Amino acid sequence: MFLDNSGKDLRLELMPLIKIHYCHKINPSDIESLSSSLVSHVASTLDKSEDFVMVIFQQTNFQSFGYNSIKPSIYTEFKNVGDLSPEITHCLSSLITELFVKTIKLDPTRLYIEFQSAERHRWGWNGKTFYIPE
Repeated sequence: MFLDNSGKDLRLELMPLIKIHYCHKINPSDIESLSSSLVSHVASTLDKSEDFVMVIFQQTNFQSFGYNSIKPSIYTEFKNVGDLSPEITHCLSSLITELFVKTIKLDPTRLYIEFQSAERHRWGWNGKTFYIPE
């Protein structure tokens, strides 16, 4: 369970978007498999409906890790409404890395994951924002 100091469940406010930047060729069936796995595992980890997890695969024209632009690398943005605790990001980092290693045989040292938190009033959905007035 991911609780703050007051006992509030830190997963309640989470609305994740996972954006994956890659340059090398990834088989479309592997993209579909990764997307499905990311949605189900992230939703389960955060105790969210799978309907609230968005995954985007964006192919880049050029991407290097260090001086090596030949060997596959991935840059992942994990955006979210609300704070992501260190415990949650640690868990998600391990989970996301494992999925890429397992599905596309990515070297785990060639993956960056950036976790970003957005304030509720800066994230829109369904014609409104997630802002809740007090």
